[in-house]
Amino acid sequence: MLRKPVRLVLTIIPMCLAFFGFSLIVGIDNAYDVEFELDDKRRIVTINRQSITQPLMQPAIERVRKMPQVNDATFVTWFGGYFLKPDQTFSQYAIEEDNYFAVFDGIQVPDTSLPLWKEDPTAVLVTPVLAERFDWKTGDKIILTTSIWTQKNFSSDWPFTIAGIFYAEDGTEEESMLIKHTYLERNRLFGRGMTSFFVSRIRPEYDVNNTITQLDNLFENSKSPTFTSKESAFAESFRRQLGDLALMTKLVLAIAVLVVFLLTSSSMAQSLVERKRELALFSAVGYSKRKISSLLVIENILVVVLAMLIATCITFVSSWILGQILVDGPFSDIELRFWDIVQITAIAISLGATGATLPLLKLLKEDLSANLKSAI
Repeated sequence: MLRKPVRLVLTIIPMCLAFFGFSLIVGIDNAYDVEFELDDKRRIVTINRQSITQPLMQPAIERVRKMPQVNDATFVTWFGGYFLKPDQTFSQYAIEEDNYFAVFDGIQVPDTSLPLWKEDPTAVLVTPVLAERFDWKTGDKIILTTSIWTQKNFSSDWPFTIAGIFYAEDGTEEESMLIKHTYLERNRLFGRGMTSFFVSRIRPEYDVNNTITQLDNLFENSKSPTFTSKESAFAESFRRQLGDLALMTKLVLAIAVLVVFLLTSSSMAQSLVERKRELALFSAVGYSKRKISSLLVIENILVVVLAMLIATCITFVSSWILGQILVDGPFSDIELRFWDIVQITAIAISLGATGATLPLLKLLKEDLSANLKSAI
C-alpha cells in the first residue's frame, strides 16, 4: 500500500473531497435540524395561508383564545432589522408583553432585567449569546435598521434600550431579541393592527392535530385564511429557504459513493496488474486465493477509511472556523454527531469492500501459479 506513495496520495485526495462534501452537508443538515422536543410544548403556529410575509389581523387572536382547546395564545411580529451593518443580522421579534411569556413558559427572565423592561417602552431583551456578540450591557442605547417597518417620521432607524438578557428555551435560537409590540405599533407608519403569526399552546387533554384543523376551519371564510402547523414544522419551514437539504444530502452521498467506488475499483485493478508476481509468491507459499483476496479487501478498506478519517477531521476544523467567522445563524452550528460518524464509517467500509469486488472476481478466476515463473 505504501510502495507507491504518490499514487496513494492521488487516490486518497479525491476520496477525501467526496467524503468531505458529504459530511459537510450532513453537518449543515444537523445545524438546521429542529429539536422535536418543541412538540412536547404543545405549541402551534398560525400564519396567513398565502405566505408568512402576508399579515394577520391582531384582533383575530381573540377568536383563537376562545377555543376550548387553547390554553393561551399570543401574536408575534417579525421586525427584520440589522445592527450597524446589513450583514450583522439576528432574529428580532416584536412580542405581546402580556401573553408571550405565558405561551413560551420555558423562557427565563432574570429579575435584574425586569425593571427596565417594564418601565422603558424602547426596552428589549436579548439572549446571552447575542449580548456577548455585540458586547451589549444593560442600559446601552442601540439603533436597529429595518427595511420592513418605517417610523412615522419616515426613518428606518429604530432606537432601543438594552433592558437585560433572557434565557431562551432549549432547541430555539441562541441569538434573538424581544421587542415590545406596543412600541412597534405606536410608531410604525403602516401595518398597525397587523402581525406576522399567532402562537397557541394547546391543553393536554386535546389532540394537537385536530386542534390545528379546527383552528384553520375557524378562519376558512375570512379575509385572511390561515395555515397552522406544529411549532417544529414551522421552524423547519425556515430551513427550506436554503433548499431541500435532505435531497442535497442524498445527491452528495450518491456522488461520493460513485467517486469512491470508481477510485477503489480502478486502484485495485491497477494494483493487481502490478503485483502479479507478489501474489504468485503468496500462492506458492500456501496462501489460498480467498485468503489473498481477503488481505487485498482489508487493504482497500484501510485506504478508504483513511480518506474518510481525514475528511472528517477537515470537516470538524471547517465547522470550527465557520463558527468563529459566522457567529450568527445555523452555519455557526455545523456539527457531526456520533451516529453520523458511525454512518459515514459504515459507508466507507462498505465502499472499500465493494470497490475491490470486481477486480478480485477476475483474480479468483486466474491461475496465480502461471505468474510464478516471472517471480523467480
